[in-house]
Amino acid sequence: MSVINTSKWLREFIRQRKKVGSQQYLELQREVLCEPIAEYFEEYHAVQLQKYFLENGLFYPDAKILNELKGLEKKNIWKLLQKFYETLKEEWNGEEATIFVFPVEKRNEIIMKELSGKMGISFNQVILLFMTKDLSEKEIKALLTHEYNHVCRLTAQKKEFNELTLLDSILIEGMAEVAVEKTVGKEALAPWVSLYSKEELLRYWQRIFRLLHVQGKENHDSVLYGAHSSQRHGFPKWFGYCLGYQIVSSFVRNNTEIKMEELLKVESKEILAKSDFAMK
Repeated sequence: MSVINTSKWLREFIRQRKKVGSQQYLELQREVLCEPIAEYFEEYHAVQLQKYFLENGLFYPDAKILNELKGLEKKNIWKLLQKFYETLKEEWNGEEATIFVFPVEKRNEIIMKELSGKMGISFNQVILLFMTKDLSEKEIKALLTHEYNHVCRLTAQKKEFNELTLLDSILIEGMAEVAVEKTVGKEALAPWVSLYSKEELLRYWQRIFRLLHVQGKENHDSVLYGAHSSQRHGFPKWFGYCLGYQIVSSFVRNNTEIKMEELLKVESKEILAKSDFAMK
């Protein structure tokens, strides 16, 4: 089973939380939810993973999640995701991945207002999906498509996270949304894909072009997230995400026969060179 039934873990967390003081909630969440996931990693332990998960959408340990969990159980979210994962894997000749689902932190305004109550993070073969019970089936499928596309792209690129260039990071995000458009439909696209026109993006292109070789995912956030980032360098919010989508979209328009299975393997520099953003 690739989609892990986290419902049992969440029920156990809720049950045990009633027995301890609030000062123990964080440790309990780490023990019940994060330590089993840490077994899938050699390089990260549960403390590191919990911190990263909480920063990226996992519900805080004091959140009221029972109602959310019941809603996810009513949708039978784990079965839905398993079936759709198998479809994507076959269609893209994709990688094996292990998928975990948890309620999202509803007090996170960016996630709730700008990302429609859903967030995902992916590693080489592990995906975490954070969501509200109110998502439609299309929104759920879009979230999995985006994150699973990351897994397949990262594997095809044969690079560690610290080896990714800014161009790699931008195109990984863009390609994931092109996959959503092709697989789930245009109406399921993230709001950030249409924030800026090509002309607006090109105003920053000279500055970006000089940075495309910079390696290390941590060095890319100010471009990817723009105004959301703590290190602001004058890029608009979600700038790199929108740019990546437009670059990959134009590459696909210029190469209409290409399938996602093939696109996943195309080198980042080739995608850029055959897109509408190539430097003439």
